[in-house]
Amino acid sequence: MKGWPEWLRLLLGGAAGGLGGAAFAALHLPLPWLIGSLVAVAAVRLLGLPAEGHPRLRNAFLGIIGIALGAYFTPTTAALLMAKAPLLLLAAFVTLAIGAALAPLLAKRGKVDMATAWFASIPGGVADMAMLAESYGGRPAPVALAQLLRVCSVVVLVPNLFALAGLKGEVPQASAVLPFLPGVLALQFAGGLAAGALLVRIGVRAGWMLGPLAVTAGLTASGFALSGIPQWLSALAQVVLGVSLGAGFGRESIRPLRRFLPHAVAQVLQLMAVCAVAGGLFAWAFGEPPGAVLLGTAPGGVAEMSLTGKVLGMDVALIVTLHVTRIFLVTVLTPPAFRLLHRRGGDGT
Repeated sequence: MKGWPEWLRLLLGGAAGGLGGAAFAALHLPLPWLIGSLVAVAAVRLLGLPAEGHPRLRNAFLGIIGIALGAYFTPTTAALLMAKAPLLLLAAFVTLAIGAALAPLLAKRGKVDMATAWFASIPGGVADMAMLAESYGGRPAPVALAQLLRVCSVVVLVPNLFALAGLKGEVPQASAVLPFLPGVLALQFAGGLAAGALLVRIGVRAGWMLGPLAVTAGLTASGFALSGIPQWLSALAQVVLGVSLGAGFGRESIRPLRRFLPHAVAQVLQLMAVCAVAGGLFAWAFGEPPGAVLLGTAPGGVAEMSLTGKVLGMDVALIVTLHVTRIFLVTVLTPPAFRLLHRRGGDGT
């Protein structure tokens, strides 16, 4: 199977993702195109078939998702978010502190060094956290597996838990309400990709989504009428993202870490549970809608959690801003915090 040509591996990934998304949509499950494609491709990979996604295609469609989410930043919304800075900063700090507090437990139970446990526990990018762990003497493979499990578990579990609990909002899907203007959308997309490339170049995680989001949000907040994203294009973007996430699973990556796997799963569930408690407390203390704050403090990716909020009619602008604040703090604080707390003796243990 290693000899399969790239085009056939990509075709298999796309076909599996599309069929999985369609099946979940037919069953009326939450966030079907994203979750269905993720589950289908992960299943195909675990069966030993080389289904894959293309990184450049994923980056392009992350831009589509960013444009859809940026449409929620109306002038009124932008002004309200400025007044919520205490909630944004406190929620981000607490989410990071929860991950840091759980790291020693993972180190003990998973029998890994503290650098590996630390960067596996902090909610961050899969590749970013793996590379940081290696630079501090940790093992990148367990970190990558734990981070991938975190993102995928949150993507699969959170929308279904929200559906079971009946948590929904009343905010209309802004990008679907706006008219579809292909020429305007092409300009938004081009400008967003340019901004995304700049962010990635200076080391900003999730830049391919945050660049288009920032451009669209800035224009929308300034009062410009932009193009919406039709449902079919939004579904396609979710399938591409789901294929990319599902392709991270495979026998070759999980087999060497089978003893670490159950501890990583337990760590993810603990992180989700404690973050949910913190999100509930923040919603109560600041008088914010519980669903939006729970999604904003959930240890998932900004694209996945914001898409969940979009589908469920919640305050997407608040969810996005909570996650973007955390992303910034992860980038700035995680390495120095690790050096301060766990490198005093110079051995990284």
